[in-house]
Amino acid sequence: MQIDVVVPDGVSGPWKVETFTISEQESNTSKLRALITGNPGIYVPAGTYKRLTCLGEVVMSNTLMEVNTNMEFINRATGRVLINGLGLGMVLTEILKKDSVESVTVVERSQDVINLTAPSFAHDPRVKIVHSCAFEYTPEDGEVFDVAWHDIWTYISPDNLDEMLKLENKLRPYVKGYQGSWAKTECIRMSRRGR
Repeated sequence: MQIDVVVPDGVSGPWKVETFTISEQESNTSKLRALITGNPGIYVPAGTYKRLTCLGEVVMSNTLMEVNTNMEFINRATGRVLINGLGLGMVLTEILKKDSVESVTVVERSQDVINLTAPSFAHDPRVKIVHSCAFEYTPEDGEVFDVAWHDIWTYISPDNLDEMLKLENKLRPYVKGYQGSWAKTECIRMSRRGR
């Protein structure tokens, strides 16, 4: 499954949204690399994608791995939703297609990312974007969410697990249903394998 990103290409400070293409040859190379390493997540089908970079480093994209590692939350999103991390707005784009999503509060620490991505969602009254760090953000008095998703990490690493637990515990009083973190299952697997 591919999720199209509605955010246009652009630059704000050190952040950049850009379109890129994976050729058949590059796709086949990634497939071979995935088979050799046993890591199917690095396979990228041929096609056109978007990526968000900071100082040239890819922070996220809408490639198959990114879609797959966000799919559990996309399927569970309903009611009042909290998302930590705006990025390309890929998850936001997909959950706003659901009639069951009443409102979405997105917390993003980078004003540059907000500058690039938020205008694409300004037309939807269900969306509220808050400029804050996920670890410093506190919901307004009486505000409760049905589900929450935390997607603030650039890499899949067991080193993220402590922050995931900290964030989930901090927001537990404000989230009455499902709460998850990006690629947490993969981070746990890596931890058990000793990376």
